[in-house]
Amino acid sequence: MRWGLVRHLSSLQLKPPGPLQPTTTVNNHQETILLYRALLRQCTYLPDSAARKYMWTHVVDRFHAYYTKFKLPDGRTVVRKTKAVDEKRLSGALKDARKSLKYLQRANDGHINNLHMVLDMTYGRVGKRRRQLIFKLQAPNSLVDDASVAILSAQISQEPKRKRVPELTDELSALLRSQIKQSSTRFDRAPLKESAPKVPAVNIWQRKFPEKRRVNFIKAWYAKTLDRLMPPLEAAEWERLQGLAAGDVRWDGPVPQRKLGTAQSADFCHSSSRVALRDLPHRLTTSNERIVEKEKHPEFNSRPHQLTPRFMRRLWNDVFRKCPRLDWDLGRKKWAVTWGDVEKQATLAFDPHKEPPLSVFDGVDDEGRIHVNPSIVSVDDQGPQPVK
Repeated sequence: MRWGLVRHLSSLQLKPPGPLQPTTTVNNHQETILLYRALLRQCTYLPDSAARKYMWTHVVDRFHAYYTKFKLPDGRTVVRKTKAVDEKRLSGALKDARKSLKYLQRANDGHINNLHMVLDMTYGRVGKRRRQLIFKLQAPNSLVDDASVAILSAQISQEPKRKRVPELTDELSALLRSQIKQSSTRFDRAPLKESAPKVPAVNIWQRKFPEKRRVNFIKAWYAKTLDRLMPPLEAAEWERLQGLAAGDVRWDGPVPQRKLGTAQSADFCHSSSRVALRDLPHRLTTSNERIVEKEKHPEFNSRPHQLTPRFMRRLWNDVFRKCPRLDWDLGRKKWAVTWGDVEKQATLAFDPHKEPPLSVFDGVDDEGRIHVNPSIVSVDDQGPQPVK
């Protein structure tokens, strides 16, 4: 009996004691709700009204991606899960949500890199909206009725799938030629150099270039071109962004942030599950994760900037320079591309077309040297005299 107990104890693998866990525990459901509310709250603090609307919709769509609304025969609407969410997938999604929360917080604090990225996402320079704007230009203009769509679909279905070669539409071709002529400093991506793919006629053995390689070559060039192309904005949105960058449209200023409190709903009223929202980003991220993020993203060490009208105009101007506008030229019968540029007008002290006032030369002698400042005087027994 004694030796059996000893063998049993020796077979056990005792693990060393781990670090002490905090007394406050939050399950995945509560953490998801806290992150969802915190993200939506940070979206309402963004200094651009279009960014507030877009980021709010983006956060809601990302959290509702696993749910679908079903309408029952009696008229009721039921929300059900359409995808299974395992623990590994959920932990990764919550980690991304924490990073997004910190990113929005830094944008609202005035960190230029974070706020610039939010504006790029809002106006379709990066992210999902950019791909949506590019997709609109891929549809040919000739498809205006169902008959044309049916004919083209029949032609595509008859061709082998691996031999289908993508083609640029008229809008994409005009936009590509115009972007090639622009300076590379205008964009954050690699510059475009070719308006059409240059497929070699022969391979390295001086034989005819294979058809399969030709199709793959064109597909690779097409994908690389669309990845670097900047899609155009609608006329109303483009003109609004132009007014914001030039200062013609009045900016309402930063949104005042509300003070964070403690969740007091019925689900979180227990002492073991009450969580302070102000401690959410720091409590859910370990110190090692913060160190790794600083090493991967050196821009996190930047200092915040005060959200002033001049600072916002500079950010809007950087985004506006990457936004083209596509219009149909009736005279030349082709697409015209206009890039965003804000003319900087210098503030002059007087009209150069008129004779300058004599007050401009106050404090300057005949040789053009400044010898006295008439605005600063000293007072003594002899009366006020200019300071030399």
